[in-house]
Amino acid sequence: MTTNDIRTKFLNFFKSKGHSIIASDSLVPKDDPTVLFTTAGMQQFKPQFLGHIDGFTRAATCQKCLRTDDLDVVGKTDFHHTFFEMLGNFSFGDYFKKEAIHWAWEFLTRELGIPSQKLWVSVYKEDDEAYNIWLNEIKVSANKIVKLGDKSNFWPSNARLNGPNGPCGPCSEIFYDYGVNPDCSKGDQCDPDCSCGRFSEVWNLVFTQFNRKDGGVLEPLPAKNIDTGMGLERLAAVVQGKKSNYDTDNFAAILKVIKDTFADNGAKATTSEYRIIADHIRAVTVGIADGVMPSNEGRGYVMRKLIVDMSDLAILAGIEKPVIHTLVDIVIERLGDSYSELLGKANEIKELIKRIEEGFIKIRKEKLPELDKQIAEIVKLQDRQERVTKLGKLLFLYRDTHGLTYDTMYQVVLSHYLQNTEDVLAMSEIYVDLMKQQQERSRAGSKMTGDVFVTQDFTLNLPKTEFLGYQETKSGAEVLKVLNDKGEIYEAYQGQAVKVILNRTPFYAEAGGQVGDSGYLLAPNGKMRVTDTQKTNDIYIHIGVIEHGGIKTGDKLVVSVDGPRRNSIMRNHTATHLLQAALRETLGSHIKQQGSLVEEGRLRFDFTHPVGVKPDEMQKIENRLNDFISRADKVTTEVLALEEAKKKGALAFFAEKYGQTVRVVSIGDYSREFCGGTHVTSTGEIEAMKITSEGSVAQGIRRIEAVTGKSKVQEFLNKKQDELAAIEEAQRKKQEELNAQKANFDRIKSSIDGIIDSAENIKGVSVVSYYLKDGDIQTLRKVSDLFKQKLSSAVVVLGTSGTNTVSLIISASDDVVAKGVRANELISKVGPLIEGSGGGRPNMAQAGGKAVNKLSEAMDKAKELIKQVLQ
Repeated sequence: MTTNDIRTKFLNFFKSKGHSIIASDSLVPKDDPTVLFTTAGMQQFKPQFLGHIDGFTRAATCQKCLRTDDLDVVGKTDFHHTFFEMLGNFSFGDYFKKEAIHWAWEFLTRELGIPSQKLWVSVYKEDDEAYNIWLNEIKVSANKIVKLGDKSNFWPSNARLNGPNGPCGPCSEIFYDYGVNPDCSKGDQCDPDCSCGRFSEVWNLVFTQFNRKDGGVLEPLPAKNIDTGMGLERLAAVVQGKKSNYDTDNFAAILKVIKDTFADNGAKATTSEYRIIADHIRAVTVGIADGVMPSNEGRGYVMRKLIVDMSDLAILAGIEKPVIHTLVDIVIERLGDSYSELLGKANEIKELIKRIEEGFIKIRKEKLPELDKQIAEIVKLQDRQERVTKLGKLLFLYRDTHGLTYDTMYQVVLSHYLQNTEDVLAMSEIYVDLMKQQQERSRAGSKMTGDVFVTQDFTLNLPKTEFLGYQETKSGAEVLKVLNDKGEIYEAYQGQAVKVILNRTPFYAEAGGQVGDSGYLLAPNGKMRVTDTQKTNDIYIHIGVIEHGGIKTGDKLVVSVDGPRRNSIMRNHTATHLLQAALRETLGSHIKQQGSLVEEGRLRFDFTHPVGVKPDEMQKIENRLNDFISRADKVTTEVLALEEAKKKGALAFFAEKYGQTVRVVSIGDYSREFCGGTHVTSTGEIEAMKITSEGSVAQGIRRIEAVTGKSKVQEFLNKKQDELAAIEEAQRKKQEELNAQKANFDRIKSSIDGIIDSAENIKGVSVVSYYLKDGDIQTLRKVSDLFKQKLSSAVVVLGTSGTNTVSLIISASDDVVAKGVRANELISKVGPLIEGSGGGRPNMAQAGGKAVNKLSEAMDKAKELIKQVLQ
């Protein structure tokens, strides 16, 4: 039975049990700041778990997931992965433990034919209900039912004691028994709580029946839920009789192509290295297809790191050219039938990976010799602690800044210098500690808490907000909930910062790159200024400050959106649609939106394109934009079935998750996009558009910024004109300064012989002391060089001053330095006289100060000191 067969059987089985089959969500979680990637099947159902039921109460999925927690052991164990597929069935207040347990057993033993005697189960130590179902109804023998504690069999792990607050509950896991492990110290007494490898966790059934409150209080949920998760790769290993996920059919096919590719290039890697590449290429292919572009931050950093690590393994094996990108085709071949979003994207994905490979190969060639030189100096240090500390810090710097892996830096460079095992271990500990500190800093500065229900508690049991903003900017509404920074309150008063949830609203909540609306909430006895609008699970949250009086739960309000601000935002949003159309028309159909920002004063649009946009292309795009605007084309919206919208050619934004019906915004015959934002009714309302900048934000991702509206465009043009005028004025002044410097220098040059003749000669050394009027430090240096050319044995003291500054230079020929006259020593002695400081070399030194009236004294002092040394 293939992996694809198992996936199909699972979905068909639960369809027969009345479940809606829901497509996998993107690897990029929508409107979810708690996690970097989609890490579990339940994530897309968070609204349903919080009581917001919409169309179904039973669901089943095969979800694309990506986790980085186990990155260090991927490829080294049989079961750990970055990217994996999670099978899951879910109930939202529908069925509970009895059905979940019975169906899980039925699917495994009847549908897949796994021998029941090979299966064990675990239950939460206090969950007698689940235990009795397994024992009395499923007839699992008591010796194969293991009771475990909060860490193993409560979700989230240890939530009762440590949190987070929110939905939680006991769980029951099903394990496959591979047989007694001869290396296990427990022998045949081993059970699923042992980590010897005998038992493989196949399926986790979570019974979400509590809402955790502060202090570990478990409050029964009004509707109990089921959340199950089963790794498809691990299940395939059990069904196909394999001990390792990497031996299953999908992985075996990918591994064969990897090994053939290495062999064709005369290279060979270890088993774990081949496995790492097989794992990472799946993650990168699916990640990029879901819109995660390799970059230096966030999700993009993970993609880039995985590509770099694969490329590094290929180079260490002896392949000095990009080859990793060629593995994309086999991944799409194995996964494309199940995830159609992969189809047609092979070339785009390969091109992005190849660019990262080429960049890393170049960096590697440039930076390893540089690293070698620095290590060669550090290993000379006598103090062992200083030596290993500096080495650890240096390797961390090169990993963090240039992406060089530890293995590469050690094998290619460090191993030639450091053979002492204790030093290697000490240095490694420092490196690892710095990496951990960086990860902690990253987590601390991120909104991604990992607590999937962390900000959702206040939306429990609230209905979805009715959004009126497509038709209205003013309406009536009722207050459902008022919150401050500590939680729910009944009433808020003047000066308080609050969040207010209404039953209906014309305020647009931030989404799809468009910022949230601002405006006012008018209550019978108060007024609130709304500065932002956000939403979670389709519940709109009005954020602001009570300006006077108070607002309380149950108040009937009049709510109004800032009209001029909304109009500016709408102009900019429609303009992004025009921009995408103009880009695709000018640069090609490969252009795809990768992100946007639509606010009152400007718009920003990120898109896929391999190179910078040329000036002539930019002009063509801008001309086309203003052509669209001058035509005053009608902007229309319609709600269509998802498949119908796709057939009509509507463009979708990569990171969005769409339901069965979608809102489509169309402009003329050149733009049709899925979009939930607010728009003008005619392109003519945009008035004018000016591109203000274009640049790169990540590998293969460009960014254009622009302004719209006649006043904003004119304001930008005026600002540019002022900037150009300022630049021209600065250049004019600079040229005047240069001309003055040249004139000054020429004047001295023409009179230098006279200056030399007046110089004092002390024991064959010419001592020149000269004040240069209206000079500067650059001119002093030139004059100093001129004197050195004219005089074979001399000391030159030159000074100049401005309104509030003084400059002084002393230079000495080599023979004079040999006699004890050192310019740097003289400067250190006379510099304080001009209330300044300086430095330099024995034959040339300079100082700057602010005591203009002391320059003559300083020059005389320098001459006096010179005489003392020479005489």
